[in-house]
Amino acid sequence: MFVLHGIQGFPSSVTADYVPFQIWDTLQGLSTYTRTMLSTQALLSAIGVGEKSATVIGATFQWFLRDLTGMLGGILFTFYQGSNLDSNAKMWRLAADLMNDLGMLMDLISPLFPSAFVIIVCLGSISRSFTGVASGATRAALTQHFALQDNAADISAKEGSQETVATMIGMALGMLVARITIGHPLAIWVCFLSLTLFHMYGMSYTFLSLMYI
Repeated sequence: MFVLHGIQGFPSSVTADYVPFQIWDTLQGLSTYTRTMLSTQALLSAIGVGEKSATVIGATFQWFLRDLTGMLGGILFTFYQGSNLDSNAKMWRLAADLMNDLGMLMDLISPLFPSAFVIIVCLGSISRSFTGVASGATRAALTQHFALQDNAADISAKEGSQETVATMIGMALGMLVARITIGHPLAIWVCFLSLTLFHMYGMSYTFLSLMYI
């Protein structure tokens, strides 16, 4: 939360729900970045990273197909729901977080079903594509909500810096957790599910903190 006092005219230049929103949003963000490392590790293992029998072209094709379906999913979601994101920013922000959790869960379970691996990771990619579109669009609406003195650009810039710091910390924690739990499936699932529960708890408080929307 070091960026709060860097906002021009803080605290009178932002709404009363800005600070609690940022606190809970940062905490749940840390949980998300940490879990991302665990799900990515599982995904890379499933496509054969580190296995002598795996081929580069095979792994590349699977990764390409995963990204392609995510892009197509994002385009379709924008086409059908783009006009509703501004008027329902609070609801779509919550939906974005839930879809992100679902996408990471699919990545984590994908190695358990080799015959359906590609389908599962593609569905996970589509789920996260919804998250990217909804989160990006609602963030703009929320920034406008928080700004009281035509300072939306300032708030957006400071929030971007805060997000970068949270990402770096979350990635470092994720790498540490991934290193500790590697080779221990039970420990990976316990960490992932515990962090997911914390994320849902933080998400509920983030949602409730937006009292004026």
